[in-house]
Amino acid sequence: MFDLAACHVERTAAQDYLVHWHSLHPGQKVSVYMSEDPEHFYQHRELENPVVETTAEQAVVANPDQGVRHYFYLLSEHGEGVVLAERELSLQGAKNFRDLGGYSTQEGARLKWGKLYRSSKLSTLTEEDMNRVRRLGLTLVCDFRQAVEQELDPTNLGANPMHQHASLPVNPGSAHNFMENLHNGVIVVDDPSQFMLEMNREFVASELPRYAEMFQLLLMGNQQVLIHCASGKDRTGFGSALILDVLGVPEEAIVEDYLLTNKYLPIDEEAARLAGQFTDQSGKAVSNEVLRALLEVRPEYIRACFEEIARHYRSKDHFYQAALNLDREKIGKLKDKYLH
Repeated sequence: MFDLAACHVERTAAQDYLVHWHSLHPGQKVSVYMSEDPEHFYQHRELENPVVETTAEQAVVANPDQGVRHYFYLLSEHGEGVVLAERELSLQGAKNFRDLGGYSTQEGARLKWGKLYRSSKLSTLTEEDMNRVRRLGLTLVCDFRQAVEQELDPTNLGANPMHQHASLPVNPGSAHNFMENLHNGVIVVDDPSQFMLEMNREFVASELPRYAEMFQLLLMGNQQVLIHCASGKDRTGFGSALILDVLGVPEEAIVEDYLLTNKYLPIDEEAARLAGQFTDQSGKAVSNEVLRALLEVRPEYIRACFEEIARHYRSKDHFYQAALNLDREKIGKLKDKYLH
């Protein structure tokens, strides 16, 4: 068997793939297969020649086309297999763009790669970025930004997009007029950590109808989905957490995925950039301490959402039904679409 926690794909400096794994049968031969289509592996189509066969626990695989996202299937000599891909899709014009695939559920299934993505805004993609994103085959893009954000920074995936664009505006920090002040270049936050906790609780208290709409869209057809907001961390972070939770991923793994924003979003760079663009109520530059607390993600932020759900609903099933309009049949359909 493979230790899934130790199986991952990275890029080398030459943009080839470095595939890592750990087997519970040391020294066994592993065959590595590569495809542009993950369904090639999920539908158990006939495997062609492996790109690598080795008894080591890693392999460098040449990248035949840097404009395409590749997927890997590792098959041990004992017949055990696992599908892998890069977690992040590295783009010049959008940070924090990543795949939700590969996570294990409490029932022993795994999320398919290449079906559910999350990211920051898509208004500054390069032409090369657009080509890479288009080749993902997205059918649905859910945008959690407010209308004014969408107007100022419209999503741009090039001419003749093949996806449905769903505007699902979520208003974080509305109790503090946070977004309104932000649009005016002012950040008014007394205690940034407490503010982030309150904002995440507010997602549960007042913003669930937008996320319920997201799930109804996911249920329509064979959707390949991207959800995003401005930075891809708060509104998108909660949306991703809900998707993983409904599909049966344990809370600890959901928190781990949430925290990956700190790896893929250049927080120090963003803090330096924003320091010159925003002031506090008195007109002074916003401190780095405040900006970091607002820009990074912390375990207690997303856990505040789960605590708020537990406070207001009798059970997870009650929450799914009452707040997200998901009964067991609908949840079963989602699992059929996105798990293997």
